[in-house]
Amino acid sequence: MITGVILAGGLNRRMGGKPKALLPVQGEPLLVRQLKEMSKICKEIMVVSNEPEILHPHILGVSGSNVQFIRDHYVQKGPLSGIHAASLEAREPLLWVVGCDMPFISAKAAWAMGELCQAANRDAVIPSLEGRIHPLHGVYTRLIGSEAELLLKQEEYRLMGLLDHIDWQPVEKGFFEKQEISTHFATNVNTPEDYKDMLDNLS
Repeated sequence: MITGVILAGGLNRRMGGKPKALLPVQGEPLLVRQLKEMSKICKEIMVVSNEPEILHPHILGVSGSNVQFIRDHYVQKGPLSGIHAASLEAREPLLWVVGCDMPFISAKAAWAMGELCQAANRDAVIPSLEGRIHPLHGVYTRLIGSEAELLLKQEEYRLMGLLDHIDWQPVEKGFFEKQEISTHFATNVNTPEDYKDMLDNLS
């Protein structure tokens, strides 16, 4: 039902150029941690990166999922270009899209959002937590790729701009709490300070 999509095409400027996908979390690269969680519900997983040669050696020991690396068609144009690239390659009807800097992604949350997306016949289901929308860790239908391409051709690169052009449904904290799903999945690490805080909270 769902293709897992990890967006790892950023320049990592706020992390001093160090690939966020390779930051160690509890003894393994963040990317490996994400792949293990995604493989619980995704037979197909895509890592969108324009430097796959850097990331690929680190996932060779990950089993249980079909992982492939794909490149942006619109290079360095942000998450929107990654979603577009994945939509062209995915075989499943839904895309579970996350950023590579999210250490606590939740397969249970993604599955619940995917079921809602299909039942409500929406283009996407996006978490809305504490007044903030999280388009990364959202579930999208593969068909939104055509809308993403239109925006990219118009040099409109904001991911939030995509939401202005599709039929999406927000899901709030109560939706997840009813299913005993922690909303910790929305945590990301953009800066060295974020990374340190995250590690401190784990210890």
